Amino acid sequence: MPACHSSRRQSLEARFIWSFFLNGALAVAELVMSIVTGSTAILADGLMNVDDLAALAFSIYSERKTRQEPDEHRTFGYGRMDALAGFTKGCLLILSSLVVLLQAGRLLLMPETVAGMTVLVMGCFSLAVNFTSSMLLKTDACCSLNARGTYACMTYDMIGSAALIVSGLLSQYFSVVYFDVSAALLIAFFMVKSGWGIFKEGARMFLQSAPPDFGYDSFDQAVRTVRGVTSIGDIHVWNLTPTETHLSCKVQIKVGDVCDCDRIMREIERICRDDFHINHSTIQPVYGEATMQRFCKTRSA
Repeated sequence: MPACHSSRRQSLEARFIWSFFLNGALAVAELVMSIVTGSTAILADGLMNVDDLAALAFSIYSERKTRQEPDEHRTFGYGRMDALAGFTKGCLLILSSLVVLLQAGRLLLMPETVAGMTVLVMGCFSLAVNFTSSMLLKTDACCSLNARGTYACMTYDMIGSAALIVSGLLSQYFSVVYFDVSAALLIAFFMVKSGWGIFKEGARMFLQSAPPDFGYDSFDQAVRTVRGVTSIGDIHVWNLTPTETHLSCKVQIKVGDVCDCDRIMREIERICRDDFHINHSTIQPVYGEATMQRFCKTRSA
């Protein structure tokens, strides 16, 4: 996964700001029109855009913090702000989907007339805004959980906008509200789908889990091929950020290769970097009993 450099992160922040204003205008318009028309589908799409606004505001803040240099209190810097922003986005989406489901249930119990043409116009407006926002964030979705989460939501929002358009068209010819409710439920489904995926990814980072594609057996075998290594143990791997993976382990060195320890460490670090995409590795050499007896003899009394 490619890393985001400082200049690219500044560019990402600018795209977040543009997306914030676009989605802010859309959210206000949809919430107002949901009250005027009584459309649950417009309300659902509006709530999703309110989520986007909250996430984008936090995204702008987190992007600025991410570029901040490490200090004595946070020696790794502020890179995990990206994961925190993505995790928050997932939580907001899941909570908002519950509101949409409650509103859809209320509309089924107490049907209201839906202004089909208004829903159709709002759907087209929403589709245009979400398409523009998703294109702004597409190139950075590979290197930031924050951008990936927002990009995914904008993409799912486009599906919700398409559902709004279909609901508006059908409401032009049929008086029942089931089309509007169906569109709302579809949007709620994508809110849960998107939110749960981002929630799990953020939780995985906070729990310092290993990357899903890291192969412990393959790493063990690769390190054992280094001349002078007899065994490897205490392997710990975790993602500090979506683009930064850390590893620590212990390796036991043969008696005859103790003086060649520096070469062994460099080879293992190269394996970590080139073959397993580990950004930061800490290798601890361990010496067996035979080595200790040979090089660490105690003086006789």
